[in-house]
Amino acid sequence: MRLLLPFVLAAGLALPVQSAPPPQAGDSIAYTSTAIWLRAAPSLEAKRLALLPQGSQVGVIECARQSCRVTFRRLTGFVPQEVLEKRLRVDPVDAGRGYVNSRGQWIPSPTLTVDGRAPAGATAHCSDGSYSFSQSRQGTCSWHGGVAEWLP
Repeated sequence: MRLLLPFVLAAGLALPVQSAPPPQAGDSIAYTSTAIWLRAAPSLEAKRLALLPQGSQVGVIECARQSCRVTFRRLTGFVPQEVLEKRLRVDPVDAGRGYVNSRGQWIPSPTLTVDGRAPAGATAHCSDGSYSFSQSRQGTCSWHGGVAEWLP
């Protein structure tokens, strides 16, 4: 029995994990499962409109060809359908505050996390303990004591 147990456990780990299906056009609210760019068109080459932190709530307008047209604040754009979930599974990053950077992109303001770990999409750890989502090095963490560490 002891010899069989590792094989049984390994077989159980190899099974696919069932996840909730992604939102469809009829669903009005969804959440991002990771940090993702809201884009002007359903293409990775399309203009970036806003960086949506993990757990951002979006309004689903329609989904087609693995992409969904959504609203975030006053913006309307597209995200891949695979990054949307019907239920919030993580503590969201507070997307309440933010700014438009020099490239015209909406970026969440630096934020503290409950567990002290970097949220998805963070680019720098500020000296005051907050995490920045800045897309350029100039001015990053400027009101938060400067950059303590750049994140990969």
